[in-house]
Amino acid sequence: MNTDTNPAIGNRPRLEHIDGLRALAAIYVVVHHMLLYVNDGLPGGAVRHVSDLFLFGHYAVDVFIVISGFCLMLPVIRNSGEIAGGMFRFFRKRARRILPPYFSVVVLSLLLIWLFIGTPTGSQWNSSLPVTRSSILSHLLLVQDIFSGTSHRINYCLWSISVEWRIYFLFPFMVFCWNRYGPLKTVIAANLISFLLLIPLEYTYFDTSAGGVCLHYYGLFAFGMLAAGFAHSNDPRLLRLRERLPWAVLFVVMAGLALISNKGYIHDVRLPWQIQDLFVGLATLCLLVGVTPGRTSDPWGWVRRALGWGPLDFVGTFSYSLYLIHAPLLEIIWVYFLRPLHWTPLASLLLFSTAGLLTVIGCAYLFFLLCERPFMGPARRRPGGPIPAPVLAQ
Repeated sequence: MNTDTNPAIGNRPRLEHIDGLRALAAIYVVVHHMLLYVNDGLPGGAVRHVSDLFLFGHYAVDVFIVISGFCLMLPVIRNSGEIAGGMFRFFRKRARRILPPYFSVVVLSLLLIWLFIGTPTGSQWNSSLPVTRSSILSHLLLVQDIFSGTSHRINYCLWSISVEWRIYFLFPFMVFCWNRYGPLKTVIAANLISFLLLIPLEYTYFDTSAGGVCLHYYGLFAFGMLAAGFAHSNDPRLLRLRERLPWAVLFVVMAGLALISNKGYIHDVRLPWQIQDLFVGLATLCLLVGVTPGRTSDPWGWVRRALGWGPLDFVGTFSYSLYLIHAPLLEIIWVYFLRPLHWTPLASLLLFSTAGLLTVIGCAYLFFLLCERPFMGPARRRPGGPIPAPVLAQ
């Protein structure tokens, strides 16, 4: 499969490197949640430095939001700026793509809580308990992220699905603004408005934590749309910026700012997590543009080939399922297999992140075959089919 063809000017190849990037983000999240089980007992030195690299689980959500905007905007760009089939067809396709696996994992999580993991153990899974009527109802309506009492219940990862679900409803309006006012103005406005709305939201009963409403994700989603415009649009303004901007330098700068603002390396100042997310979103934008084959040069070709590596590409195809199902599986592995061994935290983490990770990936693939793949488009179910617009993984 030739991934070097520009979809904006001819063929429409499947972008394996996008699936690979999604796979890396999903695996990172799984390892991050594994680490939370044993992190307090890990030794210092090199082990601590390595484990600290996996403490940015929320950043992976940022990456997926940007990727989602990128992939949803691609077919719009290919269709001369219009949503193919109209707004209602778009909503219908999104519902078919995201809801069956989501509701399946809600039922599965409830069943596993009832049978195996309904007792608090002091782990991250505690935030999923107890199950209440309000938590069940909020998950059925996809509004669990709005209130702190329901955002992490049943399965502590599912808050992000409802966040992205609402973004879909604003996407047609964002496309309208893109066509009417231009890509740059649309993206700037999306970020300004979403950040400004965060201020009054702090004075409501809404959950404004990192696992809550996350209004600023609309701006990050717009970054993904802009990345698609830079990478695949024939808009002369975007093409000029694409060829002139130093994307590799910008990526390093934005990623560095995200790290610095989180760790407080400068005068021990830590910026709000929403600002950190902004830097991560911009870094992801730069990465997505950079790995797209250039019209004059291709300095990022090795990155694209690495991301398109077969196993990563494969895991990326079911990263949504991996995200949905990994949290209850981790709790089962911990409670029934790892904790009874009474190993040291480091030994437990090594077994968790090897055999445990492979087990979770294998179970996620089975879940994908049963609950996700049947609802994907026929083209996507064929090997080498076009890339779908992804749904979130954290």
